[in-house]
Amino acid sequence: MFEFDKYVRPQGFRPSAPGRPYAPLSRIDRRSFLVWGEHCVECAAPDCFATCDLYQARPDRRCRRFAYGVYRNGRYSSASGYGAEIVFRTWGKLEARGNVALLSPRLIGAMERGLALAAPVLNRAGAVAGRLLKDIRWSYLTYSLLERFNGRLLRRGAGEAKPDAFAIEIYNPGRDSVSLHFSMSVDRTRLPAGFPPERVPRPLLLGLDIGPGYFRRLVPRAEFADLAGSGLPFNLAFAPAAPDGVHLVFLTADFVRFSGGSETRALDRPEGRPRVKCVVFDLDDTLWSGVLVEGSVRLRDEIAGLFEALDQRGILISAASKNARDDALAQLRAFGLADYLLHPAIGWGAKSEGLRQIAGRLGIGLDGFMFVDDSPFERDEVARSLPQVEVLDAGAIPRLLDHPRLAGGVTRESRARRQMYRDAEARDTAAAAFGHDYLDFLRSCAIIVSVRPERADDRERVQELVQRTNQLNFSGRKYNRTELERLLGEPGLERHVVECRDRYGDYGLVGFCVARSVGQGVRIEDLMLSCRVQGKYIENALLQHLCARRGAAPRFVEIRFRPTGRNAAARAVLDSLGFRDAGSELLRVEVPSDGFAADFLTVNPPPPGSPEPPDRPEPTPVSRGPGRDGSRRPSD
Repeated sequence: MFEFDKYVRPQGFRPSAPGRPYAPLSRIDRRSFLVWGEHCVECAAPDCFATCDLYQARPDRRCRRFAYGVYRNGRYSSASGYGAEIVFRTWGKLEARGNVALLSPRLIGAMERGLALAAPVLNRAGAVAGRLLKDIRWSYLTYSLLERFNGRLLRRGAGEAKPDAFAIEIYNPGRDSVSLHFSMSVDRTRLPAGFPPERVPRPLLLGLDIGPGYFRRLVPRAEFADLAGSGLPFNLAFAPAAPDGVHLVFLTADFVRFSGGSETRALDRPEGRPRVKCVVFDLDDTLWSGVLVEGSVRLRDEIAGLFEALDQRGILISAASKNARDDALAQLRAFGLADYLLHPAIGWGAKSEGLRQIAGRLGIGLDGFMFVDDSPFERDEVARSLPQVEVLDAGAIPRLLDHPRLAGGVTRESRARRQMYRDAEARDTAAAAFGHDYLDFLRSCAIIVSVRPERADDRERVQELVQRTNQLNFSGRKYNRTELERLLGEPGLERHVVECRDRYGDYGLVGFCVARSVGQGVRIEDLMLSCRVQGKYIENALLQHLCARRGAAPRFVEIRFRPTGRNAAARAVLDSLGFRDAGSELLRVEVPSDGFAADFLTVNPPPPGSPEPPDRPEPTPVSRGPGRDGSRRPSD
């Protein structure tokens, strides 16, 4: 629940309204009762009330750090039936005392209704007591009583069944993305006397990028299990990165347990923690029994099947081990595992640094990594240095394929992902021979692009693209399955997919585009391109196709573009093509007289069965200066 009783409606305030329907989290069997209230990131209450220049009294004389408090907005769908609308002021944060006592949603609803009736009475009683006793703390009597109640729930939750996740659902009514810091940490001011500081569980710290519209994140229990299970008092808080004026509607901020085992499906959704793209294994006493430098080792029985299954799901595999590199690679080859491993970090450095190197070579964010090691020391070193990485004990290996973040994909592209990375390595090696002459390298690649209407058998791959593409997601939107089906059925929209291959291998289906005719032009409503083809001018081929397929050549092309903080590469592509701002999140370019085609791309070749164009010989590198370059990593 939220501190709705401290809300004061300002003159002229207009509550926000949701831009589209939303299906909130369902099948929640139990929820925590958390009281979310208005706090200050620099709070030293009550002393700071007399000394801080920013102090402005609320009705209970605590500091006003939200523009008007927390407004109960019934226009929003949520598990509670409302949204908590907040405009943050400088140093404002939304905070709650933590507990993991799980209650039925019906009981929580009854408690909220009871408190809504009792709060005005308690507020008036506290105000009178504060004046009579000349003690400001009586003025926030309601807050103090809720604090005591939370303490009871904290003690009760220590011995009960644990939540499946911490659920976050937020609506951003603005046009720009909002950076929000979420923290879950032990309250060191309330630790028992003499408690050893080194035994305090490490905090959970997350950065949330809240784009316009709805946002959902499910934080799995594994990320807060030590903290929430410690029995120590802890706090949860949301604090904007911007100094003032951030406007958000909070729908859900609770520990939850799902019914019917649905927590596995919920945590596997793209709006929860990202799916794992790469699993990094230790070697000694993890992949094999024994320590290599001490003598012979034996491969664990389940490893060969595990590697094959992960590879079929499109999940990449690597290793981070403190060993002599040549000896370890020789042993991996002897066990038949070497071909599965991409850019293994084998040496004597810190394993966190090894993971950074692997992530850099693969072009994958660290939040897409999982690390498995038998050593508590190594796991802790990685966990503290790289909190984005999920860290597991080697004892989890027999059950690893059941992990919800390792579901992987079922598309042709997923099954071929390791080979695509191998192909990318070959391209990089060949590109290095051309020095700065990137365009000549592209001419040597014999790139073939096919643009065709979307088919039913493309759905799984299209779903991957619309959920996983970030750098070249031009509209910034991501669609769940229901929203995608609705989009694909919308009349008047053209739906295209883009496939690509070259002399080094097949990229597969790398793009999805939704377009329509508008007057004398064409408008691209949504465009997602895999960053594995970034810098290869595939967007030129798509634009050329969209213009050529119309009877009368269009005069202009528009594209819907919204910056997200992660799609700067998409904006750079549009700038290079001459797109300029046309208002309403649209960019426009006049169609050049010679179109958009690039002379080194073959677009829409003859159908399958026709002879493939022969490999072109690699020309002698010449120096003509750099072309438009970009990442060539097959990440999305």
